[in-house]
Amino acid sequence: MPVLKPKATAKTKTFSVRLPTDLYTQIEQVKADAEAAGLVFDAVEVCEKALAVAVRTARQELDAART
Repeated sequence: MPVLKPKATAKTKTFSVRLPTDLYTQIEQVKADAEAAGLVFDAVEVCEKALAVAVRTARQELDAART
């Protein structure tokens, strides 16, 4: 088993958002429940995918508005 691993290829930056308290509480509860079941709820991955879809949609709407 190799000791050395390649550097991460994906570069990231921090992006902070404010959430309603109720939603934050629900996310934390799902994380805890998932951990108790031996699973992981990766909110970062979920947000990344949702934002990628939203950006593509916004780009399409902007392109359509220009024509």
